[in-house]
Order: sequence, then structure tokens, then C-alpha cells
Amino acid sequence: MGRCLAEHAWKISYGPGDDRLRDFYIPVLSRAVAYDRTAGFFSSSALAVAAAGLAHLVRTGGHMRLLVGAALSESDIQAVERGEEAFVEALEERLLKALEILAADPTDPARQRLEVLAWMVKHGTLEIRVVLPTGPDQRPLPAPQAVDYFHAKEGLFTDACGHQLAFSGSINESAQAWLRNYEQFAVYFSWEATRPYLLQVAQRFQRLWDNREEGWMALRIPEAVRHRLLRLAPDEPPVRDPLEKAPVRSKVIPRDQTERIVFQFLRDAPYLPGGEQVGLRTAGVSPWPHQARVVDTVIARFPERFLLADEVGLGKTIEAGLVLRSLILGAAVRRCLILVPRSILWQWQEELYEKFSLNVPVYDGRYRDYFRRELTPPTGTNPWDAYPVLLASSHLAKRRERRAEVLAAGPWDLVVVDEAHHARRRDFREERYRPNRLLSLLEGSDGEPGLARRTRGLLLLTATPMQVHPLEVWDLLRQLGLPPRWGASERSFLRFFRELQVATQGGPADWPFLLAMARDGMEGPLPRSVLDAVRDRVGVVEAAVVEGIFLGSLPGDQIRELSPGGKAALLELCRRGSPLGQKMFRSTRHLLRRYREAGLLEENIPEREPEPVWIRMSPDEWALYERVEDYVADYYQRYEGERRGLGFIMTVYRRRLTSSFAALRESLRRRLDYLTSLGGPAWGIIEEDYEDEDLRSDVTETLEDAARPDQLTGPLRRLLELERRVVEELLADISRLTGDEKFVQLVDDLQKLLARRDTVAVFTHYTDTMDYLRDRLVGLYGRHVACYSGRGGERWDGQKWVLAPKEEVKNAFRAGEVRILLATEAAREGLNLQTCGVLINYDMPWNPMRLEQRIGRFDRIGQRYPDVWIHHYFLLGSGGEETVESRVYRALADRIDWFRAVVGDLQPILARIPDIIEKAAVAPRRERERVIEDALADLRRSIEEQEADLRLGDWSETEVHRPRALATPVSLEDLERVLRTGMLATRFSSHPGIPGAYELDFEGRLWEVTFDPALADAHPGRLRLLTYGEELLGRLLSEVNPPVPAGDRPRLVRVAAGPMRWWFATDTDGQLTLLEKLSQVEEALQAAGPPVTADHEEQARSRVLPVVQEVQAREQGLEELERRRERETLEERARNLLARAAACWAATKEMPPVPGEALAGVLAMGYPWAPLARLAGTPQLAAVQDEMDATARPGNQRSVLLGLAETAKELLGPLARLVRSDGTDTEHPVPSIELTLDLYCLPDV
Repeated sequence: MGRCLAEHAWKISYGPGDDRLRDFYIPVLSRAVAYDRTAGFFSSSALAVAAAGLAHLVRTGGHMRLLVGAALSESDIQAVERGEEAFVEALEERLLKALEILAADPTDPARQRLEVLAWMVKHGTLEIRVVLPTGPDQRPLPAPQAVDYFHAKEGLFTDACGHQLAFSGSINESAQAWLRNYEQFAVYFSWEATRPYLLQVAQRFQRLWDNREEGWMALRIPEAVRHRLLRLAPDEPPVRDPLEKAPVRSKVIPRDQTERIVFQFLRDAPYLPGGEQVGLRTAGVSPWPHQARVVDTVIARFPERFLLADEVGLGKTIEAGLVLRSLILGAAVRRCLILVPRSILWQWQEELYEKFSLNVPVYDGRYRDYFRRELTPPTGTNPWDAYPVLLASSHLAKRRERRAEVLAAGPWDLVVVDEAHHARRRDFREERYRPNRLLSLLEGSDGEPGLARRTRGLLLLTATPMQVHPLEVWDLLRQLGLPPRWGASERSFLRFFRELQVATQGGPADWPFLLAMARDGMEGPLPRSVLDAVRDRVGVVEAAVVEGIFLGSLPGDQIRELSPGGKAALLELCRRGSPLGQKMFRSTRHLLRRYREAGLLEENIPEREPEPVWIRMSPDEWALYERVEDYVADYYQRYEGERRGLGFIMTVYRRRLTSSFAALRESLRRRLDYLTSLGGPAWGIIEEDYEDEDLRSDVTETLEDAARPDQLTGPLRRLLELERRVVEELLADISRLTGDEKFVQLVDDLQKLLARRDTVAVFTHYTDTMDYLRDRLVGLYGRHVACYSGRGGERWDGQKWVLAPKEEVKNAFRAGEVRILLATEAAREGLNLQTCGVLINYDMPWNPMRLEQRIGRFDRIGQRYPDVWIHHYFLLGSGGEETVESRVYRALADRIDWFRAVVGDLQPILARIPDIIEKAAVAPRRERERVIEDALADLRRSIEEQEADLRLGDWSETEVHRPRALATPVSLEDLERVLRTGMLATRFSSHPGIPGAYELDFEGRLWEVTFDPALADAHPGRLRLLTYGEELLGRLLSEVNPPVPAGDRPRLVRVAAGPMRWWFATDTDGQLTLLEKLSQVEEALQAAGPPVTADHEEQARSRVLPVVQEVQAREQGLEELERRRERETLEERARNLLARAAACWAATKEMPPVPGEALAGVLAMGYPWAPLARLAGTPQLAAVQDEMDATARPGNQRSVLLGLAETAKELLGPLARLVRSDGTDTEHPVPSIELTLDLYCLPDV
């Protein structure tokens, strides 16, 4: 092909009858070195047209300048009056929205063309500017007025010979038409008589580009849009236009065609019908029955959002990991952000790789993969956008200085948040809503969307969605998306559960309210299983009445005619209709025992045998203990007096006092270093000391801000100097201690317990305590002691402690070679200890959930022993005096059997324990008894009354589900057989040291591999499980070339539509058969079926097309549902505000008005109430009356009304944008997915 444009025979125009891509764009761009292009509105279709054939310009190393318009709404134009910055932000938002639609489907040809543009932007060969038509006042025109300006579409090509070619014409750039034959344009040449027309195109473009064209303004593309484009750039330069026809099918069939077909099927397996089972059945772990149900449901309903709330130890991480694995392998998820607490960040990475073969980079300021290799991201990228799947700590993501870049890195396909209960409001007793930073990151603030709005799917994981108050559950459910009645009002949410409780107890419940809320919460029709259960319970006749009342087809007054069983069935339907029934999965140990009784679970489910151990300190220890308590209480009050929040520092030392004097000594040494130099970690506190408190109340940033030199005021510096002398004295006192009664107790217990059981695990919160214990125990037990902490595993080699891989520690402990394992909180997620039947809690955490998480490592399915012995250590004074901790926990033991479990309905009560202990521990000694007694009295009342209307136990799963026996296209056994017997077999040899494993000779090195998950689990970090997701397997499968498509007498059909794949073959009767698993493909390759005909090809298309359309329609339906719910929720909130405002207005009047008058009075006040009513409508008068009945008189209603007005103003903006949307805010076309067929012949034998 020649280099110059003049050497090609061009037509003078191209239209619907021409193949413009093949006959025009590809030839011209293959010769061009520069391309100037004017496109229409910045949209997916316009960019797709503008990028036609651009891959060939990339090949020539050419450059491009692109001018695009933007469809602005009236509100965007109004931003001009607020200044240039406001207008640029509005333009930026508009363009980003256009890109989001295109980015949603990586298989859309329009998206693939955009990737070419993105690649050129990334490599500096494309510059984009936005051109806007302006009116007489020089202001940009809104879309309805500007549309005519974008009629002509033009382009100018320049080659290396100096020739130019231009085109100008009318192009339909609608979302669907661009793929069809609606493009028509004339062509002009610099070397022919049409040169004047070409010069007009060139000059017009240059004037626009230089911002010199009358009636136009040109702007550089906003930086945020440029960065969003960069994220779409492929790693390799594109080589072909996505609509460019594939090369003509070869008639020469390679001799290894049969094996090529087999390997292509292996590569396609995750994308086939049933491909989600590939992710599940080839993972490094098999789910228990209760987990399988959760995983199947979440995958099938993706991108719907869910709350995974199984009890501690029942495998939420496994559920989330299997969901992630299946969705990522099947390409349903391409971009994913996983946020977890800092202490379990690396454990999550280990689990994702060792159990699910997902090597996900951790970002903690640097990027490291599972093998601790440091990764280098592309320069200039948003750090949260460097890798498509990223694992980071929620501590880092929520920080004030990180928030903007985290949100800018979206949108994601899926966001996962572990320990999601840390996202909570600061105080439930305050009228003012104050979310902490993690909750604010999820839901957004100041009108800006948060993570929940920047992702398609969302998974929240927590065993304790309700710790203190039911509104904690509401705050989490709102992130998942609630129906309007549920999402608009926290009071309606709470009232539903209150009325449900009344009805359950047979009281006078508000049934119309219950039914209205339940109907609003239902997503789709009632499940058949639910209706069948109702019929089994009350019979067909009464079940029809129950169903009719619930759906509203029968009057509600028939409820009184229902039998007790009928009312119970109706209540169950209401319960199912609530968001908890729709969005939360919660399994309990009780459910697991039911699975075992049903014969669906063979593994043991242990019982707990807890024993509190009360340890008296020596007189010297007790005297020192009291001095430390006095120090903590004194300086807590002093620091709080200087700056609120600084008193937290003192709680650190009080907690460490509970653990050991050794831990206290090390922390006071760090404190002294800080007091002396004012350097090092802020206030001398390390991460281990404040992780929980940081997620809950953002204490890290409070301490860091307060530690800045400019914040250390004179009084504060004097206080630090005073404290330094006290700390020096305490350290001297600790050094004079000669005994340790707690350690003596430990040695005595170990001797007795190891005589009865093989191994014992000792847990402590602090690494300093662990180090102290190991250095003393190693003299007694030598190599039989090992450690596991945030540093990893450690063993004694006879002379010193050395690092050891986790697998080595785990296997040595399981085999009994290590008999005592000392562990910190890092082992909560890092190790599963079901082979050990004894746990000693050397220190008792203030938060009982920490204790439950420790126990959950032992109390697991498959525990070796029928019961787990648990010893809890508590300190007493030398005369038997109770410490704060022993006092509180003993009071609990007198009332409830909390030692056996700290979850369930008592969780909101037990969640108060950390605050109770803290308040008592920092109280002056003279007040401490009163503080404790008052708190315990309140606790006892709560236990007796159990007043919570929302009890999570009522929403736990109780039904046993028999796992479905689903076939998988490819199993691990299939992979092993094909790889070990086919053309790659010579690369494998038996492993010399591990039976069942192999050495793989590949890429110039030997890899240790296995196809057995149990072997891989026994040797993590050493043996690679050759399964899907493992990068090594992907490279290995790619060693075999794709099969060669051919047209003569094909035997198999492969259909591709986006990421989805289907394989067909003809059977002996000539019927087209779907090949669902590898064995069927292998049989088809051996069978003598007739060749595939054109009719068979059409049958394949007709069988696949409805599936593709259903997928597209479901995605579109979910998007529309989300937008409608968002608008309706805001409208409902607005009407609720109007009702409350009317009630407040009425309360200020001497003579209480009727509801209609009160509402009219508020509307007469004008802004913001009148515009709010115009947008959302007015509330029903009954709702106004309810608010009037609940509103106190007269009190401070005027100030309340002012506060409501501020809330109404905040609501007006987003509500106006949604209600007045003219369709230009966002495009929501169904992604166009092209079907392609490959026909494969077999080699002649």
C-alpha cells in the first residue's frame, strides 16, 4: 500500500451503499500522519463515528486533533453566572457522564473505539477540545438551541507527502444509527479542483481550534475527563477497528486443530452458559451449604447490592471471595475496589490468592502483590485507579486528604467493604445527622455522590450490622438502595419494626402502614417458595386471602377474620417485604446445626466450654496497678480540658495495663520518647493502639492534627512536661516489679491443659505482650512454642526467633510439632485453628466483639474436638478487689451467658461495654464506683427489658436449602487431564518432594504447581494452584494457538457476544446441539455428525440472541429502577419535610389550625417550601396530622423550623436536577452487543 493519499483511487462521495470503514477510513488513515476532526455532541455514538479506523492511524504513528460539542442543560448554562470555575465543573460533570455510559460495557464496539482514542491521549498523539456555540450575550447555548449547529461533520487528513484530503457531510450519530448505514459525505482533494472546498474545511477547523470563530468558544477538555479517558487506554496499541471484518477464513486446517479447539474451549469456559460454576468449582475452597446459597444468589442477581451478615466465624470472607472470583473470571466485574480494616489487609490479600487465585495488589501508599513484589503504576494516574482490582484499607480511603481521589477513581463495577459496621453516624441521640468519615465516603456529602453512587454493585460485610441502634442498619441499607418509603425516613423505618413487634405480640398494630411499607419493599413478585410455605401453613383457601390482603386486592379489614396462623403468615410476608428480608443474608450456628441434622453437612459443629479465670495480683502489682489508674484518670481529664479527643491517649495505657505490665512498659517508653522529643509517632501511639477507635470516630486524624507544632499551645506543652516526670516514675516502678502472677497462672494452666489436649493457643491484643510471653515460655517449651502476629509467623531455632511462613506455622501446629501458639489479633483472619481445642485469652478486650472474633478462629465448622475450652483471664486486686473489667464482665455473667456467645439480640447491649469500661477506667477514683454502678444498673435494665423492636435474630435464615447439583463446563480434573496428556504434557514432571504436585517447565524456569486445592492449601506461597484466575494458567493456555476458522464443511460453531460465549455442534440426526461442558466438545470432535449449514448458523444466532437481549434489558431495567428510586426517595423526603414543617408552624400558633391550614401556612412562607412542593408535591393531610400529633407545643419549634428549612434547601438542588431532567443529563442506551460466529472444521485424518 502506497504512502501518499494521491496514489489511491478515491470516490468523490460515500453513502449508505458503501463500506465506508473498509473503502475509506482504513485506506485514508493508513496513509495519514495527521487527522483533524470535528464531531458532534460529546457522546458515545459521536465518538464512535469519529474514531472509525483510528487503529490504522496509530500504526502510522500519526497525530489527531478532535473537536467535540457538549449538550448542556439550562442549569449548566446558569453555572456561568457563578463564575468560570463553576461552569467548568458543570461541563466536566456533563462530559464525564457521557463517558460513564460508554465505559459501562467493554465489549461495545463504541467503547472499543473509544479505547483507541484513550490510547492516543495516553501517548500524546491526540488532543481534544470542547467547542460550544454561543449566543449574542457570549454565553453558551443550551442543547435545545444548539442542536442545529452540529449538523455538519468534517475531517481533514494530511500525509507525509504533503497531500491533504477532506470530507464534509451529514452523519447520524444517534446511539443506534452509527452502526448502520446512515453516514454520507463528500470528499475533497488538495491535488484536484476541489481544493478550495478542502481549504474551507481546514480553515474552519483551525479557527475553531484557535478560539477565533465568531459565535463559538473552545475549551481544553477538563483534566478529570482526560484522566477518565486514560483509564480506558489498553496496554497494547490497537491493531484493528472493532468493526473491521476478520480475515477470510482459511481453507488450510492445521494438524493440531482438534487440540486447538479443546484449548479454546478451556479459555472460553468462564464465559459459557454455566460459566459462573467454573469460578466456584475450580476455586481453592468449597463453600458450605449456607455459603453456596448466598454465593449463588449474589452472582445470579448481580449487580444488585447485598449485606452479608453471617455470625462471626461462618465465612463471610469466603462468600465474598467466591462472588468476586466468579464475577471477575466471567468479566461481569472488571473494576473492583475492596476496602477492609488495616489490621486484616494482608490477610485479605492472602485469602484472595490462596483460596480464590486472585492476585490483587494492596495499596497502602505503595503497591504490592501477593508475592510482596512492589508494582510500579503508570505515571500520572490516580493512585486508586492504577489497577482494575485494588485492595486497600478503609482507614486510608476515609482520610480527609484521600477522599477526593478515591471518588474520582470511580466508577467501579463492584465495591466491597468489610467490617462495614464501622461506617456509622457519630451519635444517635443527636437530632443533627453526623456520619463518620467512612459512612460519609460511602454515601457522599455536600451534594457530591459517594462510593455507593460510584459503583454498579456493592457488598457490605459485617457480623454486627446493628451494634447499638437500629438506625445503624438503616444507614447501611441506604447504601444498598432502598425503596422510597424506606429510604426517605428513618422514622418510618423504625416504625415498621415497632409495628411489626406489636403485631407479633397480638397487639393493635397499624396494619395499613405495615402493608404499605412491605409492598414498597418488595422487589418483584412474591417468590413461589414463599407462597407455597403460606399454603402449607394455613391451607389453600386462607392462603389466597392472605396473599390478596398483602397485595392489596382484598380489603385490609379482612385481617380480623384471619386465623392466628393466617395472621402469622401475613406477618411473615411483611417481614419478607422489608429490605432486611430482601437485602441481608444472615446465617447462624443454629442454622448450621439444622444443615447437619438434615444430612447436608458432615463436619462437626463444636460447643463452647468457657471458664473465667480470676487472678489475684501481688501487693506490689496491685499498688502499681492503682497508681497507673490514677495517672490515666488524672491526665485524661487534663487533656480533655485542653482539647476534646486528646483524652483518648490515656485509654491506650489503661488498655495495655489490662494486658500486661510488659505491654504497659513498652508503650510508656514510646510515650516518654515522644514527651522528650515531640517526635516519632503522634503522641507516641502506634497503629495497634487505635485501629478500632479510628474507624469508629476518626481518632487518627484528630491526634495527628493536634500533634502539629502550631497546635501545641503553651498550656499543652507545660502539661506534656508535667506528664514526662510522671511517666519516668511509673517506668521506674515497673522495673522494680519482681513477679508476675498472671504469667504464673498461664504456666500452671498450660501444664494442666497440655496433659489433656495436644495444643493450646494463647491470644493477646498486643505484640509487646506476645513478645514478653514467648521470651519467658521458650525457656520452658523451646521449639514447641511459635508465634503469629502482624509480623507474620515466627519460630525458635534454638538460639533466636526467626520468621517462618504461615504455612509452616500452621502445619507445625496442626501436626503437634508446635504445641503452644502465641497470637495477636492478626490471627483473627490469618489463621483458622479448628485443629486446636483450647484457647486462652490472656487479656480481655474491652470490645466483646474482638473476643468473639478470636473465638471464631476455633469455633468453626470442622473443629477437631466436640467442644472448645476457652479460658478468660481477669485480674483482681491482691485482696480480691475487682478491677473495672472484672466488675463489668462478672455483672454480665450474672445476667446472661455471654461467655458462650456475644452475638444475636444481645449485641446492642454488649456493644455498650467498651464505653462503660472506658468511662469507669478514666473516672477519678472517688467517682469510679458511682460511674460503674450507674452504668451497670442501666445495663441490667436493658437486659431485662430487651426493648429493641429490631432483633436481628428474627431476620436470620432458618430454612435449610439443599445445594443445587449444577454442571460446570470445565473442572480442575479436566484441566489436569488436558494439560497432562496433550501437547503441553512434556512440560510437566512429578514433583520430587510433594506427591500429587508437579514441576512445570515453562518460561525458562521450573514452577511448583498442583491441580489439588488441598495440596495448595497445605503449601501456600509455594505450590501454585493451576486454576482459572491464576496468571500462570492463563499464560500456559495461551501457548496453544486459537483454532483456524474455515468455511468448508465446518463441524462446530462458536458464538461470541460481548464476553459471553456459546459452542454448538450437530448431532448424528443433524440437529444443532449446545455444548455445555468439555466432555461434550470432546465427544463432538470424535462423532461423525453432519457439517454445519447456513440454517444451523441462523439457529445458533436465534438461540443466543434472546439471551443477549435479556441481559441487556435487565441491566437497563436496574439502571432505570435506581434512577426512579433516587428521584422518588427525594420526593418522599421532601413531602415528609413539608409535613414536619407544617406541624412546627402549627405548634407556634395559639389556636392549633387544621392540617390543611398548617400546610398552607408553610407554603405561604415561600422559599424553600413553595418550590419544594412544586417539585415533589404536597404530603397527604393525614401525614400532616400525624406530625402535628407528635410535635410538642410550643417549645423551640421556631428554631426547629429554621433547621428544617436548611435541610429543605439542601434537598432542592438534587431534586430539581432529577425532576427537571430533560434527557441530556445522561444517556442510557442498551449497550449494542454484536454477535460473531466462528465455524471450525476438523483436520483430515
